[in-house]
Amino acid sequence: MLSTSKSSSRQLSSKQLLLARNKLKAKPQLNRNACYQVVENLELQKSYQRLLTLPKHLQVLQLFKSPSTLEEIQHYLPSEWETTETQIADIVQKLIDLELLKENFPLPKFTKPIFIVSAPRAGSTLLFETLAQFPDLWTIGDESHEIIEGIPELHPAARNFSSNRLTQDDVLPHIPTILTERFTRQLQDREARGYLNFPINERLPIIRFLEKTPKNALRIPFLKTVFPEALFVYLYREPRENISSLMEGWRSQRFPSYQFLSGWPYRQWCFLLTPGWESLQEASIVEIAAHQWYTANAYILDDLETLPQKSWHLVNYYDLIQDPKKTISQIAEFAQLRWDKHIEEILSQSLPVARRTLSEPSPDKWRKNEKEIEAVLPGLEPLLTRLKNKIS
Repeated sequence: MLSTSKSSSRQLSSKQLLLARNKLKAKPQLNRNACYQVVENLELQKSYQRLLTLPKHLQVLQLFKSPSTLEEIQHYLPSEWETTETQIADIVQKLIDLELLKENFPLPKFTKPIFIVSAPRAGSTLLFETLAQFPDLWTIGDESHEIIEGIPELHPAARNFSSNRLTQDDVLPHIPTILTERFTRQLQDREARGYLNFPINERLPIIRFLEKTPKNALRIPFLKTVFPEALFVYLYREPRENISSLMEGWRSQRFPSYQFLSGWPYRQWCFLLTPGWESLQEASIVEIAAHQWYTANAYILDDLETLPQKSWHLVNYYDLIQDPKKTISQIAEFAQLRWDKHIEEILSQSLPVARRTLSEPSPDKWRKNEKEIEAVLPGLEPLLTRLKNKIS
């Protein structure tokens, strides 16, 4: 059962879980045997301006216009430079830290990647943080908003901010390679060790990848096209609790997705951008939250039902909280995940409070919004009927 005390969230002493909870990201380290190249649109990068006062850094950067190793570029350094190999390595590391240099590397194969799909505020962070502790899984340590939407064709601006919906029609020929590369650059294992920080000969050619971003509730056809072996874990949370949590998130203003949307009367839009959001200009917070809950779950269910049953697994948030070991065991069996002592240790205790939790968990917390939520429930009945048949 989920513990609500602050002390219980500190019961897990394992280094791996603490790293995951604190959202530590592995920073790429210089690999002397690897090839590096300047990033695309170099002059447009904000950090590029910082090099204007660092002439040596700027000159070294120019030597990487074509893929080169550290050893190769040293042959082209000005002879008058009295710079040691260590100092040059420090300059190159600085350029990597500024994200002006990137490593050229062979992409690993993402075999049976696992995508957690759910409505926002459904408990996906808790599920993600728990599954991320399996020994064979790699993650990016966080959600993939920038990784996906950093590809211009996949940003909602390319569709006039109609929604976060992506389908197989959005998988242009270059998208699978670019997206896999962007994920790979941020990959880390459960100990927060970066994939690219391993020596080249120790990098796994085949990996199991775990990802969760609530916007992916609207992207299942897209993800299945990019990753044909993809598996989906559908996390369902009953509407009263989920809608109340969405309302809390909107009121906190801690979850902005987009700002100054044309036609939207408020400064920011929170959580996933649903089809039909324009019709909510005069809606109350509970109506917006109910719309997001309904739309996310409806799209997930519609899209998953087009896939073979072996491609997806339904998880009830209530079961995750009440019997985490059984629930995680079922997911592990579905996704063929290897169990070890570390997972056993985690699941032998109360699950910790997820890092995105806004207030102390409580099964009756939603009742502070009870009157408002009960008013919108009748409009959810068609979907609830479908879901009850799946859950029962």
